[in-house]
Amino acid sequence: ITTLINHKDKPKRSDKTLQAIQRVGQAVNLAVGRFVTVGEAIANENRELKEEMSVACIEARRAGETIAQLTDVASLDHPESDSHITIFTDKTGVVKAARLLLSSVTKVLVLADRIVIKQIITSRNKVLATMEQLEKVSSFQEFVQIFSQFGNEMVEFAHLTGDRQNDLKDEKKKARMAASRAVLEKCTMMLLTASKTCLRHPDCESARINKDGVFHRMRLALEQVIEIVTDSRPNGENEMAPISIYSGIKEFKNKVEGLRENLYFLSKETLSTMLEVILEHTEDFTDSAYTSHEHREHILELSKQAKMELEQLVSVWMQAQNQKTKDLMEDLEVAILKMCQCMNELKRE
Repeated sequence: ITTLINHKDKPKRSDKTLQAIQRVGQAVNLAVGRFVTVGEAIANENRELKEEMSVACIEARRAGETIAQLTDVASLDHPESDSHITIFTDKTGVVKAARLLLSSVTKVLVLADRIVIKQIITSRNKVLATMEQLEKVSSFQEFVQIFSQFGNEMVEFAHLTGDRQNDLKDEKKKARMAASRAVLEKCTMMLLTASKTCLRHPDCESARINKDGVFHRMRLALEQVIEIVTDSRPNGENEMAPISIYSGIKEFKNKVEGLRENLYFLSKETLSTMLEVILEHTEDFTDSAYTSHEHREHILELSKQAKMELEQLVSVWMQAQNQKTKDLMEDLEVAILKMCQCMNELKRE
């Protein structure tokens, strides 16, 4: 796709160039076809996401076919004079098709990811339910029967979380996941020993405490795996929910403009945190290999300017809270406008 978008128009186009463009277009279409086939299979297996997944697959297939049609230029001696629309006569069409393709492919991946997360959560719930049964058993025969089922469920959970661990990009999360999975593996064997001891010596307090400790440790490890998989925070930690830059900037601007009506409805720390989150998201673009050096520099420059504008805004805002003079309110209005203008430019970049 990048090759097609960056293709430079030249007055003379050799047969080799035309054939190369057609090969790229066909390769994209074939790759999309294979990808969509998998997406449609996933949709058929998961009714709750079937409609969304099917729509995304249809959009992706349509975009792939459009790209193939626009790059069907190898047989044309003079593409520009032919009534057939091609990449040479409709560069915008290729860009639109590429955007639609990337958007729909991303949607398919996100939906597939949701299914994987759901599978892991369902598997965890099965393990927890069986653990509750194991805690309540009163005979060794009953324990062996339930533990056999528990072992199968733990194997399934280990496979699902192992695949997820390999997919994780964040090294810290990957390490935490590996640690949790190792704890679960060790505790499964400890659970067998601790439960057997407790069943043989029901009056032994230390055996019961030991067994309870193993169960507790396993539950903590299971919970940590789910926290990593769902990207949630333990103990209700206050963290802003993941947002897109677009929605983050929109919300930030709404808060800033709200200062015109009420100087006291939010704290300066809230605004600072919101801006920090937005600027963290810009790193996805500044760190990308697809961002040009000039573009990267401009984004960094605007990020720096946004921090300075916020400092100025906060300074005037704090003064206005203490003394509502006409001059200060005018200064506040200017600071609000400059802050919003800076965020608009950042959003545009």
